[in-house]
Amino acid sequence: MRNLTTALITGATLMLAPFAMAQDAPAKAAPVKASPADFTDPDRSEAAIEKGLASLLKTRLAYRDAPALAQSIVIEVSSPMGKEKVAMKSAYDQGDFMIMIDGQMQMTAVDREIFVAIPQSPDRFMSAKVAETESMESAVIRMTEGQGLPDPAIPLRLGLKDMDAKDIPSLLSMGAVMNPRLVGFKTSAAGDQFLLEGQGGSSIISVDGKTRLIDRIDVNVQPPGAPAEFSMDLAFALDAKPMKSLPEPIAFTTAGKTGVDSIADLYPKPKGLSAGDPAPGFDLELLDGGQVSLASLRGKVVVLDFWATWCGPCRAGMPAMNELAEWAASSGDAIKVFAVNVGEPKGKASEYWLKGNGGAAFGFPCLMDPKNTAAMAYGASSIPLTVVIGPEGEVAAVEVGLSFDPRDPASKSKHLDDMKAKLQKLAAGKG
Repeated sequence: MRNLTTALITGATLMLAPFAMAQDAPAKAAPVKASPADFTDPDRSEAAIEKGLASLLKTRLAYRDAPALAQSIVIEVSSPMGKEKVAMKSAYDQGDFMIMIDGQMQMTAVDREIFVAIPQSPDRFMSAKVAETESMESAVIRMTEGQGLPDPAIPLRLGLKDMDAKDIPSLLSMGAVMNPRLVGFKTSAAGDQFLLEGQGGSSIISVDGKTRLIDRIDVNVQPPGAPAEFSMDLAFALDAKPMKSLPEPIAFTTAGKTGVDSIADLYPKPKGLSAGDPAPGFDLELLDGGQVSLASLRGKVVVLDFWATWCGPCRAGMPAMNELAEWAASSGDAIKVFAVNVGEPKGKASEYWLKGNGGAAFGFPCLMDPKNTAAMAYGASSIPLTVVIGPEGEVAAVEVGLSFDPRDPASKSKHLDDMKAKLQKLAAGKG
């Protein structure tokens, strides 16, 4: 839980088979988002802080003493780049646990052995034994290569048995706020709220008055090195249920699966496309509405330029791609040029697309690939990536990065002339 996983921030949405738990029923309504401004001067007094630390100890005991625990968690990340939502489920028994992030990973612990699997590679798993001298929280962090997982039950239930109350706030920073400390506490019939502040942000922890378990966390953070106007809000809505036992035991099956040595080894190795390979099919939404599929472009020469707003070389090369697209449009219907935005929401892509061409909009269509589906299919592990597809659906050329200097008119002109000649040859059936 020291840092949010990259997959969580990007919001991957491939689905993982769900684990049957009691909380599959409709979740209760989450508490309303709280603000630091809600904490009055008395709420920030030394007496309030002392009561807050005592309350945090009770919450930690509630997590540790529950015979079993089932949770559903919805995490919403809001930033200038848009909003992303990620769903999690977790279950804890006596010593065993299962944590699932939809579409990203599943971690299962049985008899002090932790197994990690991802939906992209159902035939592989990673595992490691946990020594009796190591806490399961420490093992989770180790297994995720220092990242941890954004579930407060991990440190509160699986962490060290003995802990000073003043150390508990550091367990609840969700990896986003450095060195947090408790600066405010208030209580009501609904439950308790804790205000934490630290380097780079603040967070508010809301605890249910009956169960003493956390039901909401609101974090505001400004990432290190980010512009002053860039801030990120993370809202964690939790439905945590203590129970006498889980509906079914926690288990992990290794039959038919291959064990690997690291998290990286779980992921399929990206395969770059080569000339002559069949071009992977796609069906993507246009930035300005409508859909385009590769099948609908059969018989035409297609140019795909994979890009993102954060990619400097992508932006530098886009005016040249715009020139190529204008030439292709004027030469007839046989050549189609598309930009393909990867991993970003429409609003972010549109903001650049409408003004990035010297203050004007680009004049050719942009396809949206927010889940990186096409990017992965085309092996776009690095961008910009330009792929030329022949009229019969075969890959004709692949260019990774920029092969010209966009600041040098002569270099750009030669690049465009070479591309035009290549595209004309393909359109004439001589590729």
